[in-house]
Order: sequence, then structure tokens, then C-alpha cells
Amino acid sequence: MPWYAWAYLLLLAFVAVNGFLAGLRARGRPLAMLARLAAMAVVMLGVVLFHRGEGAGMVYMLALFVAAVVLAQASVAEAQRMRESPTPIPARERLTAALGGLATLPAIAMGAIAVWVRQLG
Repeated sequence: MPWYAWAYLLLLAFVAVNGFLAGLRARGRPLAMLARLAAMAVVMLGVVLFHRGEGAGMVYMLALFVAAVVLAQASVAEAQRMRESPTPIPARERLTAALGGLATLPAIAMGAIAVWVRQLG
């Protein structure tokens, strides 16, 4: 895998850990926090499969779909928590949440392309 793929995986790992720590600070539900970590692991696997050119099967496609739903739901819940917070949320936390969500979109696309490559081959 090229160096930039490793750098991107490192960024995704940072996003996952940062989201987990934010959940701990907000006293989030442990099951939801673990589901988000698992979803990020599935998304990160998609980056690996994409860059190795191996493709992915139907089981991974289903896991990627569930991961995308979990991450979308977590993003909506986090936005609602920030909106309803009695104290202003620091700009750093808002920016980190927004950039973290955006950083996962290409990884989801790479996982989908890995599934597509397998279907074509």
C-alpha cells in the first residue's frame, strides 16, 4: 500500500479514537460507542481492500452498509447533542466533529469501489 493510504488510515484511526473519547466525555451509551468504533474499523478495512486491489464480497458490502448507517446516525445524534447543549460547544469540538464526518466519506466510497471491483472480476 502507498504511504498516503497509511496516512489516511492513521487519520481515520484518529477520528475513531477522538469520537470514542468524545462519547466518554459526554457519558454516551457504551454500546453505541462500540458500534461506532466497529463501523470505523469496517470503513478502514475498505481503504485497505481498495488499495490492495483485492475487492470485497457481499458480506463486506452488507457490513459497509450497516457501518454507513451507524456513522450517519452517530453524526445526527452528535449534531443534536451539540444543538441542545445548555453551554456553548467549543469551536474546536464542532470543527473536529465536522471534519471527522467528512473524512470518512472517501473511505466509504473506497469500500464501495472494492465491492464493485469484485463484482466486475
